[in-house]
Amino acid sequence: MNPFPAGVPTRFDLLLFVVGAALLSGGLAWVLSPVSLLPASVGSSLVAGLAMFDGLVRNPPTDG
Repeated sequence: MNPFPAGVPTRFDLLLFVVGAALLSGGLAWVLSPVSLLPASVGSSLVAGLAMFDGLVRNPPTDG
């Protein structure tokens, strides 16, 4: 049984949102500003990687 009310996003839903938002913002920074592709992709990949590290290594999902 889920201890959270229906419709409330879980922590992992929010982490997936952060990953997508980071990668999208890196792409938008490259397209809409004078930032070149390399710094935009490195920055967004670092943010997405940190979110993945937090969700999979620091606080891994557990059963039960």
